[in-house]
Amino acid sequence: MKIFQTISFVLFFLLLSGCDKNRHIQSYRTPKKDFGLQLEAPQPSSKTRSPDVTNLTWELPDSWIPSTGHSMRLASFDIPFSDGVGDLSIVSLGGASGGLLANVNRWRGQVNLSPISESEILNVSTVGESKMGPFRIFKMINDVDTSNAIIAAVLPTGQKTFFIKLTTTKKGVIELQSVFEKFCASIGNSS
Repeated sequence: MKIFQTISFVLFFLLLSGCDKNRHIQSYRTPKKDFGLQLEAPQPSSKTRSPDVTNLTWELPDSWIPSTGHSMRLASFDIPFSDGVGDLSIVSLGGASGGLLANVNRWRGQVNLSPISESEILNVSTVGESKMGPFRIFKMINDVDTSNAIIAAVLPTGQKTFFIKLTTTKKGVIELQSVFEKFCASIGNSS
């Protein structure tokens, strides 16, 4: 009975200490993530605006076949290679979209790789330059199970982050890496 009274007292104290007498909404500012890329701040101008996904452009390789995908995708393509077909998706999400660490480790989990730290993620990535700014490329290859591999690019543009992800095999990543990088570099905004 004494334990119950002690626990009740502690819970009551915690509830009271969590109350704010002012009862007003508080907001906080946190620094914007740039995914380890040196993004230049846009210069104030009436023409400055975030990329409009309806005006997104790219140079599509001849062998890539448009396909249907999930409703969140801006575009989907079947990418043939010597051993099969890979699935490429382009998705746009607001802001940092969960952050680099969470996204890369989620992809690593999809190919049965264990999570790594953000500094390791930055060390294993490569940087490219698109018509919309810099992006990072990540390869996730499980040498034990080579049937599933991912090469992905993260392109932050301020208000939105674009994720270009190719799901394939280890052989597919090796064969398609250069054309994937070239495709990512061609991404721009026609507006």
